[in-house]
Formats: sequence, C-alpha cells, structure tokens
Amino acid sequence: MSLPLLPDRACGACVECCRAIPLDLPELAKPTGELCAYCVEAAGCSVHALRPQTCRIWFCLWRVVELSDDWRPDRSGIIVRPDGIEDGVITLYVLRRSDFLASIDLFATVAGWIAEGVEVALSVPGPVGTYPARAVVTDWLRPAVEEGDPADFLDRLMRSLDRLDRHDFQPDGVVARYAVV
Repeated sequence: MSLPLLPDRACGACVECCRAIPLDLPELAKPTGELCAYCVEAAGCSVHALRPQTCRIWFCLWRVVELSDDWRPDRSGIIVRPDGIEDGVITLYVLRRSDFLASIDLFATVAGWIAEGVEVALSVPGPVGTYPARAVVTDWLRPAVEEGDPADFLDRLMRSLDRLDRHDFQPDGVVARYAVV
C-alpha cells in the first residue's frame, strides 16, 4: 500500500523505520530492530536510488497525516504505522518511552481518533530479531478519553506498555542479507 505523502515533509535525519521494521526480501533482509546496513545513522539510505520497492512505498503516517513535527519518530519515539489504516486501526509503535507520551498533543490526537471511531493499538519492540508485541487498546483508553483526563490516559498508556514489555517475544527468523547493487 502506498499512501499520498504530505508535501514538504521529509524523513530528514529520522531513520527509525530503517531500524525497527523487519525486511525479508530476496535482495535485502534484516531482522526486526537491527539498523539496515545500507542506512547511515541520522542521514538515511546510502543506496537510496537503488532501494527495493518495499522501501520506496513504506512510510510512517507522520509523512501522510497532519501531525505536528513532534510526532516525527526520532523525536517522539513512536512510529505511527500505516498497516491496518484501511481497516480503521492505527498502531502506535512505541520504540522508546519519551516525554512525548505525556504530551497534550498525543492525548488530543488519540482522543480525536477514538472519537472518530478509529481503533488504536500499541506496539513495542522486543529484543533484536523478534517480532514486536501489539494490542488494541481503544476500549482500555476510552474512559480517560471520554473524561478528558490526560493523567488517567497516561497512566493507562504506561500500564499497557508495561504489560506489552512482558510479552513472550517470538523470533522473526530473518537472517541478514544485503545484495542491493
């Protein structure tokens, strides 16, 4: 799936997708959580012109949806994943806990999505080479959203992340392979 990108919004120095997202293609394979060998930290893809089609069409929703610059994954610690959006689900892939989790911006945006009937899921990475844990948390967050209570929302969010962190992470089985030339 390729979504239309917002004009004048670029990844810049953000390379979180190049680290977090697993790839298992004939020409490029990397385990979940491992920075792609073609990626230069804080700079981007060193084989940008030759990158696989998957890399050309996959973008986080920060590149697609009107979200503030604070949502950029390297700033927020969250990749807003596009997979599932066609089914009305937005997944917040929380790479690391940051101050952004306690922001009114996050609370207001998630509250708006829930009010519009969008399902919200949380996901967290496991050790390198394992699939992330994921759970739909819409109903769990809804009471805090309906009460307009950011403190309760943050408490529920953190408790959800704590529970996901205890997940029995499963190996992704991907063996690194780099053959893009």
